[in-house]
Amino acid sequence: MKSKHMAPKRNYINTKYRTQNPYIDANNLPIRHIKSTSINPRIKSRKLNSRKNNRNLQKKRKINKKKVRLLIIILLIILIAIIHNVKKDKKIKPVSAIGNLEIENANINNSNLELEANSSIPEIDSKTTDWNLILVNRYNPLPDDYEFELTSIETSHKADSRVAESITKMLEDARSEGLKPLLCSSYRSIDTQTKLYNNKVKEYKKEGLSDKEAKEKASFWVAIPGTSEHHTGLAFDIVSMDYQVLDEKQEETDVQKWLMENCSNYGFILRYPTNKKKITNINYEPWHYRYVGIENAKFIEKKGFCLEEYIEYLKQFE
Repeated sequence: MKSKHMAPKRNYINTKYRTQNPYIDANNLPIRHIKSTSINPRIKSRKLNSRKNNRNLQKKRKINKKKVRLLIIILLIILIAIIHNVKKDKKIKPVSAIGNLEIENANINNSNLELEANSSIPEIDSKTTDWNLILVNRYNPLPDDYEFELTSIETSHKADSRVAESITKMLEDARSEGLKPLLCSSYRSIDTQTKLYNNKVKEYKKEGLSDKEAKEKASFWVAIPGTSEHHTGLAFDIVSMDYQVLDEKQEETDVQKWLMENCSNYGFILRYPTNKKKITNINYEPWHYRYVGIENAKFIEKKGFCLEEYIEYLKQFE
């Protein structure tokens, strides 16, 4: 009996699932599971990023190395330059140069020693006892035994005979410049000074001041009798003929401008400067000139002293 050949039954599987099942091949036969070699996309991206980061780090390291090398080269150049300059400075100078340097140092040291040694030596050879430096003010009245000769000048005025020529010469030279100086006061006796002072006191008392207040205020314009420089015959009040008022406007006249600039050439100083009121105790008088001698006048002018300050300067050397 013939056997019938029967085809094997096929296990039909829904095609819907056939293509999706990883364990069945195209013929719907089971296949052995093979481990997938595909990489998870997330892991792959991480690896790529890490590679990029590594490359960037390497580039940065290379750049930093170059910078460090460049910096080292620059520092070496600077160091070499400094060493070169130091060597130059340390070079031995020629004997002549050393000799000159020693001489210069010796001269400097000697000059310093001289300055120290001469610090107690006055810059001018004058003494407070010189006749032309007599100091008369409210604290230094005219000595009772003070004597001198008087000489007539400018017709009605008198001066110490020793300065008559100087005051006359100064007025004449001012006139030769086209100016009109007028000598309004010169030597005054104590009696004359007393009258002037008392008149000033009365003037202030009329303004309502007490006797004490009037005397104090008057003393700043008219010296107390016995304390006026006019007693010495060395002081002179000079005004402009065009303006004869004794006030501060006197300084604006051409006469006073010329006298202030040239009086020291004749041995005179402006006795009561505006910036020395606290020292002289006399208000600014741009008309009052005092003879002290040419050398003293020049020195006082140079130092910016008033007579009180000059006397104190000389005292330290006596």
